[in-house]
Amino acid sequence: MQKSDVQRGGKSPGFAAVALRGALMGIGVILILLAVFALFISSGRVPERAMRVMMWGTASLGAFAGTVMAVRVHPQRTLMMGLAISGMLFAATLVGAAFSVDGGLIGPLTPGLLLAIFGGGVLGSMISPKKKGAARSRRRG
Repeated sequence: MQKSDVQRGGKSPGFAAVALRGALMGIGVILILLAVFALFISSGRVPERAMRVMMWGTASLGAFAGTVMAVRVHPQRTLMMGLAISGMLFAATLVGAAFSVDGGLIGPLTPGLLLAIFGGGVLGSMISPKKKGAARSRRRG
């Protein structure tokens, strides 16, 4: 059985550092998926009217992936981790919207995007590593 950094006497990464890494991973996943979907739309394989649903799904998957990675590294306060990562992703989205052609922060898609990002983050926080006590009790029982 491997020991964690804390059990070996090392320092574990802090909450903020892990949350930032999770948000950066989420942004990476979102950018990759949006690029793939842009290729599908430009080639005509997917109709343009599906962009809204793809955007919401992509945002949700990015928040989910970033939160799952962060929760595996820092398994304490998982819901707070999911909310922190989702907040950073939504803030990054608003910053990106501020520098868009229209320059508007809040648009008609913002509420749906907010729900998609926070939904993915909360769902990702529910996927946490198994507790050692629960694994031991299953083996004994």
